[in-house]
Amino acid sequence: MSNPKDSLVFSPGRPLFPSAAALLASALCGAAAALVAQQVGSHLSRPTQDSATPTAAFEHTRAAAVLGELTPAEVSAVARFFITATGAAARRGLVANTSQPWIAGPSGVELFAPPKSDVLAYLDDGGAQPPRHARVTAVLPSEGATAEYRVGPLLPGGVVAPSATVEEVARVTPLSKRPTEPGADAALAAPLLDATLRAIGGEILHGAMGPIFPALAPAGGFDREARGEAISMMVNDALSPTGQRYDIYRFQWLPPRRVSSLESFWLHPLPLRIRVNATAADAAAWHALSVSLCGRLFASAAELRAARESGAMPLCRVRNETGNLPWEVPRREDAPSGRRRVEAKRGVRWGGWRFTVSPQRPSSGPALLDVSFGGERVLYELSLQDAMAAYSGDDEAFFYSDAAWSLSMLSASLEPGVDCPSGATYFEAATWYQLQETGSAVADATRAVPFYPTCIFEWQEDHTIWRHMENTEPPRVRGLGRRTLVVRSIATVANYDYITDVKFREDGEIEASVRFAGYIEARHYTDHDTEAGGDAAAHESLYSSLLRPGLAGPVHCHIAAFKADFDIGGVRANTLRVTSVGASDAPPSPREPFPRPRHPYKVLSHRDVEAEGIGASTFVADPRRPGAWTIVDRAAASPAGSPRGYAVTLGSFATTQVLPDEHPFVRAMPFSKYHLAVTAHHDHERRLTSPYVQYDGEEASGAQDLDRFLSDGESLLDADLVAWIAVGREHVVRQEDLPLVSNFGVAFSLQPWNFLPWNAAASGLPPSLSEAGAGD
Repeated sequence: MSNPKDSLVFSPGRPLFPSAAALLASALCGAAAALVAQQVGSHLSRPTQDSATPTAAFEHTRAAAVLGELTPAEVSAVARFFITATGAAARRGLVANTSQPWIAGPSGVELFAPPKSDVLAYLDDGGAQPPRHARVTAVLPSEGATAEYRVGPLLPGGVVAPSATVEEVARVTPLSKRPTEPGADAALAAPLLDATLRAIGGEILHGAMGPIFPALAPAGGFDREARGEAISMMVNDALSPTGQRYDIYRFQWLPPRRVSSLESFWLHPLPLRIRVNATAADAAAWHALSVSLCGRLFASAAELRAARESGAMPLCRVRNETGNLPWEVPRREDAPSGRRRVEAKRGVRWGGWRFTVSPQRPSSGPALLDVSFGGERVLYELSLQDAMAAYSGDDEAFFYSDAAWSLSMLSASLEPGVDCPSGATYFEAATWYQLQETGSAVADATRAVPFYPTCIFEWQEDHTIWRHMENTEPPRVRGLGRRTLVVRSIATVANYDYITDVKFREDGEIEASVRFAGYIEARHYTDHDTEAGGDAAAHESLYSSLLRPGLAGPVHCHIAAFKADFDIGGVRANTLRVTSVGASDAPPSPREPFPRPRHPYKVLSHRDVEAEGIGASTFVADPRRPGAWTIVDRAAASPAGSPRGYAVTLGSFATTQVLPDEHPFVRAMPFSKYHLAVTAHHDHERRLTSPYVQYDGEEASGAQDLDRFLSDGESLLDADLVAWIAVGREHVVRQEDLPLVSNFGVAFSLQPWNFLPWNAAASGLPPSLSEAGAGD
């Protein structure tokens, strides 16, 4: 629903705290109080701010009309049209035979963005409005491929035009690279998993973990209400051989509902894993590759049983300890409060800023479009692209591309009072994932519905954006509180929550951050309570923090990646300039009146990166070699000769991937090697990863891949540039991460770099940035 007003105006207010002078004066009386207040207040009172407080307003924009993500009505209409036109199924669970195509993955139906040149002609030059199209992804099992299609045009009101066509635009092979589908894949594997459990047998499984397996219920002893149950969780195996698709099904204990919270199962891993070969399109051909129980790996259930019968397989004993314990269930929380105020207009004005919100892309999450400051475009697009989580282990190492699962649709609407403060405004997005208990989902794009994963609000930060004490008598303190406009989007992907904030500030800075929240992904290890003893704890401590007896938290990284498509001052001819700070022996100065000992001096060096390439236009921050990465317009310079631009700066200690470049995890997600990579813009190089990276680490034919973008070696001088920015943290788990982690994160900023003639937060914006940059 839209707000009945044409625009929403925020009134954030500013907190008023009694000054020390006022408190002291209230304790006195008469002239003495006035005298004290005058003398003390001259040192402590805050000068009156004469600057205007920015307020935010919403508006319809042309950028939203052409670049805004598809609405629920558009998604459903496109899916139904595609099904009718091609004979595909809406989802894998509805296919009539093993050769029927189906709409697949988190990018199953999404916007097909028009060419950037056409959009800019419409936004800036009065050109025709580019028509809206959708991108549809479908698996073609009989052809051994996944295909992407351009469908449209779309008409206003979520209608597919009668003249619409379906055009194939990309083909991804092999079939093993098809998108991950958590609900469908797990459901298809369930009969195989149950058969494997029965082959292992109740004597072994009950002996180690108790009668908690529904598949063994006919054999007696299973009691969900009294003992809880074992549930399986699917993990993609990125170490699958080339061309193969393996999934790992790990088992968790779900405690009885009467004694513990549903979500506590994340902290109750079981020592049981089954690896499944799911390469074939026909699930009837899937088969179990291995079984792991109590830290021992076997080629089959039969081999495991034989080892147990021969005495070579000792059993571990799992402690099913529960009861809403403080380490498994949080005891303190805020209750939701207030209501969601939903805004249909996607354009935002705040102070010197103007931009358009595209709340959530179904796979990769939030995007901001056509971002300008002071009337000049800075960014064509700023968007979250992917989040990598790579976990350690010997035969249990794995990684996720969270965009391949969905950085949007596995989530719920944001809760007022918990996710966003009172007075925040919310934006609608589309989802076609029907969420299931324990984090799975059933996908059906014909049944897309709205939800509200993004909010916007103003925030008075707890510090100043500029401050100085004037050395007068008495001293005078001056400053301006830091007022910020925050666009917040939160995505849940199973156990983890990703809180993405983009903050707009009055000095022209944009800060983007991602905080990581939720439950750790724990692992069971065999401790001293085993028939054979051993030093399994010492072995597990190579890969994990040992948190409780039998409970380990594997070390893992979180790396979030963004796309920043720069158009400095509305100009597409930009250059990457690297400024370095170093030390050098400076020559003697002719101004020195007498010789003195010479020492190395700090010096600046500047270079413009000529061409893209790995090692040429890729960078990792090094504290021993500081400097600045800037995207500049060399044709627009200040009176001092400095080109106008924006810098990419890391706002926190950010790690990159610690694994070697040739590792399958890194080959699948090459952005994890860099803090910054810069490429020339191409419409077809639209995202740095694809939903096809979950298996075998090899690049899929026809997929998106950052290192392939870099391999072109194209010129970066006075070109349309895209910055791909990645910031990460290694999460070394600690006991205080139980039951849930204290949110931690990473951040970077885009800062004006000689873009303005002065600090806009201190002295306001000039009437025209272009004129100010070229004049006095």
